[in-house]
Amino acid sequence: QGSAQASVLIAKNCAGAFCQQFLPVHPAMAAATMRYTPMSAEALEDGRVAPMTPQPHRSAGRYAVFLAAGVAVVALASFRRAAPSPGHADLGAAQEKAGLVDLADGFAKSLEASAKVAEDVKTVYPDMQEAWSSISGPSKELKRQVAGLAGTSHLVDLKEMANLTPHDLLHPKNISRHDRNPCPDDEEPHAGLCYKKCATLTDGAFPIRTTAWSCCMEEPCSFFNSKFVGSFLPCHGFDVAGALEGSGCPHIAGACMPNEELSLGICYKKCAILTNNTYPYRSAASSCCRYKSHLACLDALNVISSPSYDTAGGDSDDEPATPSWPHKPMPELAEVQH
Repeated sequence: QGSAQASVLIAKNCAGAFCQQFLPVHPAMAAATMRYTPMSAEALEDGRVAPMTPQPHRSAGRYAVFLAAGVAVVALASFRRAAPSPGHADLGAAQEKAGLVDLADGFAKSLEASAKVAEDVKTVYPDMQEAWSSISGPSKELKRQVAGLAGTSHLVDLKEMANLTPHDLLHPKNISRHDRNPCPDDEEPHAGLCYKKCATLTDGAFPIRTTAWSCCMEEPCSFFNSKFVGSFLPCHGFDVAGALEGSGCPHIAGACMPNEELSLGICYKKCAILTNNTYPYRSAASSCCRYKSHLACLDALNVISSPSYDTAGGDSDDEPATPSWPHKPMPELAEVQH
């Protein structure tokens, strides 16, 4: 009788489709977990169970949850204490019934709350997908734009690089070695370092370099006929190396071999050669990146690292004159030494 009363209370308090999918294991629970009607409630109160058809289950997960909960309620409803003394029999029975009613009420409310959570999840999931798309979309678009920027293509002719002889490495064809310029041809010397030419940076309007960050229109140079760019940021503005040297920081006089690239003042073997043109930009001594962008190279998916990348252009020719370890720019490659 106590189980029947508990079942009626569950049926009255749990009216959602979520509760109706529960598969009971007790006759009283069978009626209680179906859709509640006045007729079925009266039948339960009289001790009769009206046959009703439960709705089909939607998932094995829900079945397992409700089956476990039903077993727990039936077990508690069927529990009987050891035979009490005659003076406490009525009190014990009353307490047991009250406890079962409270338990059933709490169980019904829990099922109703679970149903609400399930419905909320169904509603929120599409919003979560839309939010993720809005976050990841700009990142993918940025990568696409960076890859397409002018000057970011750093691919090399791998066959040509493989056919370079030690003589080719020590006598670069793209550098005039008799022009009294200790820097590569697209750079100019100033205060012991090589900078990108002011004529190139200003389209010929301010061709004379006066400081790391300024170029002058004509001599005599003064504040009024000079242009200043990047005075607060090193390796920016006019304070940069030539395009063939990666447009990075200025470097000491000299040049790298044709199969090398300059990074932070040191010559390394080109990342394009080491990675078969897949990660053509050097981001560190042992790392190569897909893009020429510090921001893009913070993404681990855009970077590949290996100790073998920390090498120079002469690593496989067995020629003592061609360095096999990273080195400073070589003066004899930019200008014949007397």
